[in-house]
Amino acid sequence: MIIGLGGGSGSGKSWLASYLKRKLGSRATVVCLDWYYRDHAGTSPEKSAKLNFDHPDSIETSLLVRHLRRLSRGQPVDAPLYDYATHARLKQTQRVRPAELIIVEGLFVLHDGPLRDILDAGVYIQVPDDVRLLRRVRRDVRERRVDLDETLAIYERCVRPMHLRFIEPSARAADWVWRQLEDRKFPSKLARTISRRLNGRH
Repeated sequence: MIIGLGGGSGSGKSWLASYLKRKLGSRATVVCLDWYYRDHAGTSPEKSAKLNFDHPDSIETSLLVRHLRRLSRGQPVDAPLYDYATHARLKQTQRVRPAELIIVEGLFVLHDGPLRDILDAGVYIQVPDDVRLLRRVRRDVRERRVDLDETLAIYERCVRPMHLRFIEPSARAADWVWRQLEDRKFPSKLARTISRRLNGRH
């Protein structure tokens, strides 16, 4: 079973993926869309400043889909690793092993046609824009070495318009919409639902 977790930047996609993985243990494996950003090694600082990582074309979706198909056939894959500081893929890769449940999370999981078509189910995480922005600011400063001014500039130039254009409309493709601030019990309910579906496949 392949389940997709979509939603805007800072909505909690990675958190929900980790939660499901903890609940289902070895029955689940996680694949992150962010691993598949296109390589921009050697790009000049001027061009790097213009890169839009919130557009679907920034992802090598074809490689991600191939990897998901291999995992669904029970074959491991060597997924890429991406360095946000240099906008480059690292030379090393990470081995992802197959499991009964494949959780794929990322901005465009529910937007992209070929990717969406291989999902058995999809979740869209709905969080108010201001809450997501606060979370992004904290994450960029702590984890991605991006200063506040740059984060706000990127949000205004890329994140907000791309969210409205691509990500928010993708909620229509979801089987479940999690209104995160209103339903704190959704993650546990989802874990139980998935577990029942997996058990029913045996």
